[in-house]
Order: sequence, then structure tokens, then C-alpha cells
Amino acid sequence: MTDKMRDQFEAWALTHFINSETMSPLERDEGEPEEYRFSRVNMAWVAWQASRAALVVDWPDHYAYTNSDVAGAAILDCRTAFGKAVKVKP
Repeated sequence: MTDKMRDQFEAWALTHFINSETMSPLERDEGEPEEYRFSRVNMAWVAWQASRAALVVDWPDHYAYTNSDVAGAAILDCRTAFGKAVKVKP
């Protein structure tokens, strides 16, 4: 997990959750500082991390493309690899 990913999550969570007592949904669990005190926020955090972990692109070996004649094939192979990881608009 990166600080950048947590920062992105917390920016999103602040617009989607609220704690009526403190006005902040981002309180950390005292016993588990990596977790949030409120179960909905914590479950959203778990899902957020899983969604990022699922996004893995298996790029083709760049050494297979040795000259400019295969540049088009390299681009298509990269697009195919990316399309397997995420939905790509045609």
C-alpha cells in the first residue's frame, strides 16, 4: 500500500461518509491503526485496496521488438495486455 493510494481513498471517503459526532469519517481504530474505526469506511478501504491490487498489467517483453518494422505490433500487443487488465473503450 502506498501513501498516495490512501490519500486518494481518504479524499474520496470525505465526500461519501460522515460521522455525525465528530464530522470526520476517517478516525483510525486504536487497536489496528491501519484500519478505520467505522466499519463502512473500513470496508470501503478494503475494497479500494483490492480494486487497486486487481489492476495488474502483464506487459509484453520489450526485447521481442527489435526494429521499427514491428512498432505497430508492439503497440497492439501493449493495448491487448492493457485490455486484459482493464476495460478499454474501442
